[in-house]
This record gives sequence, C-alpha cells and structure tokens, in this order.
Amino acid sequence: MKKRLTLALALVLTAGTALAGPIPTGWFRAGTAPADYELGTDKGDTAGTWNAYIKAKSSAAGGFATMMQTINASNYRGKRVRLSGVLRTQDANKSQLWMRIDGNDKHPVGFDNMDQRPLRDTTGWTHCEIVLDVPAEAVDIAYGFLLDGKGSVFARDFRLEVVGNEVPVTGNIHPVLPLAPVNMGFGP
Repeated sequence: MKKRLTLALALVLTAGTALAGPIPTGWFRAGTAPADYELGTDKGDTAGTWNAYIKAKSSAAGGFATMMQTINASNYRGKRVRLSGVLRTQDANKSQLWMRIDGNDKHPVGFDNMDQRPLRDTTGWTHCEIVLDVPAEAVDIAYGFLLDGKGSVFARDFRLEVVGNEVPVTGNIHPVLPLAPVNMGFGP
C-alpha cells in the first residue's frame, strides 16, 4: 500500500512537468541576454503536436533570446526561400521570426527579422513569414524566433521551403537608399 501511494504521489508531482521539455533537438539558445529567458517546449493544442516557447524570467528581462537553427545553404543557393511559422504572444514587448543568410566569414548577404512588423502585447496564433533570396555565395542560413524584453512567445508549425519568384521578398541586407540628399533643411 505504501509503495502504491509513493508511486501515485510521484506521478502527481511529475504530471505538471511532463508537459514541458527542454529545447528540442536541432535547435539552440542564443541572443544578447539568453540567461534572462526560459526556453523549452510544451504540448500543442492538438494531439501529437508540440509548441516551442521563450518566456522572460521577469518583466525586467533585458536584451533578447532566440531559439534558432543554422543549416548549410548548399541546397538553397540560387533559390528564393520562405520561413513561415505561427506565433502567439502573451504580454510581449516584441516577438519576431528572423532569418539571416551568411556568406564567407559570416558576412550577411540576406536578412529579415520582422523588425518593422513585430508581434506585441497579447495576440492569438498569428501566421508569420519571411522570404529571402539565397545568393550563390551563401554559406549558411540561420533562422528562428525571438522574444525581446518582457512576456512570452509560443511557436508552432515552422517550415523552410523553396518558393517561386512570384512570392515577394520581405527583407534584404541592403536598404533602398535615396539617389540624392533629402530634407537638408530639416523642414516638415
């Protein structure tokens, strides 16, 4: 009887932690302040699915943390790729998908981090995507999702796929610059 009670108590105590897990295989933690954040996985909304998450340990979390992967670019050179995923935020300062394409010596040759279109505050599940061209000189592709500051972000249904040129690019390493100086007199 005592043995069964101990086993039952152990099952009750571990039931809450069985739904959360470590960073999934193939992914890793990075950022400017990863120690300020908890990263892991939990059960998804439907049977057999999982969500990844990044949660600030306090409302004073500084910098950002990301869950990311880096892959060899050889299968994608000369192609246009789309990173897509679904994010949900809770009291988030700022959350984003991001993708960077590196050339030699980790010199970026393509980049988008949704900085002009982040998710903020509390949102439902929101489809996000980034589309970049992978040039011939690309060496690797790094991508993931991040949380900057307070709150939490949850992620699911990530895909990296080749798309056609009819799909518009969302970011670039080289911003479009004006051809001549603009508003040198600082007027309205």
